[in-house]
Amino acid sequence: MSITETASRREALKTGAATVAAVVATASLKPALAKAAAENRNPRWAMILDLRKCIGCRACTIACKAEFGVSLGRWNAVIKNVEFGKFPNTEKHFLPRLCNHCAGEQGKDVPPCVEKCPQAKAGKRMKLGKERYRTGATYKRPDGMILNDMSLCIGCYKCIDACPYGVRSIDPFVKLTLPNREKDLGIDKCTFCAHRVDQGLMPSCVNTCPGRARIFGDLNDPDSEVSKLAKEFKLLENKDKTTLLPGEKTDPHNFYIDPDNILARYKINKDNKQQEFRDKFE
Repeated sequence: MSITETASRREALKTGAATVAAVVATASLKPALAKAAAENRNPRWAMILDLRKCIGCRACTIACKAEFGVSLGRWNAVIKNVEFGKFPNTEKHFLPRLCNHCAGEQGKDVPPCVEKCPQAKAGKRMKLGKERYRTGATYKRPDGMILNDMSLCIGCYKCIDACPYGVRSIDPFVKLTLPNREKDLGIDKCTFCAHRVDQGLMPSCVNTCPGRARIFGDLNDPDSEVSKLAKEFKLLENKDKTTLLPGEKTDPHNFYIDPDNILARYKINKDNKQQEFRDKFE
């Protein structure tokens, strides 16, 4: 091998290492948490799903399954195959689906799942940054995450029925313990990987996506990638075109970059809205 070839390989390795280092650096949420703390505010976590980049590999669904041990036949994140037209004039697209961590209808600021939960304020008083909140079987944190506490759940499943997106399911691995429970099994859904985010790590699905079709960050920070993309593609100004089921007025915090207008053409099957989150071989 010539000196020139050796030098070229060395430069290539340096460039590759720098690229990996840059990716690792951007994958950390610790700077976002530190900035929010320094500004004495909470983040507002949001996810952008770039439909131009999703290739349907489903690495996100497997990463989520592995992270949480989601029960057989069910998923907290799915990639929906969306097809339009009739052969031979057909289109095929991939549409990521997960809990939207809704803010709730303006004026109420309570998402339907929390509003319908009879145990929504049955937990402890907590504090996140300077804001106080109370936990419950289903509750909303000041940073926008919609979370569950199965020690408080009575198994009424009203949250499952209330969610217009069908992203909640019964979890056969969770046994409820309250004496006044209506059913014995708990529920499960996407949590934006709160346990990871609180430690400054990206959600598992975002961390795994090979095409960077998932972008997660603090929407309250104008310098964050999600804020810059939201501004570039006018995601907040055009929620009727960038979120699922805008007519439900849930104010989702999953936003889609959707140049092919897939959201407007895609219809959730409300007769069996949870079927997309079940294994087709169940």
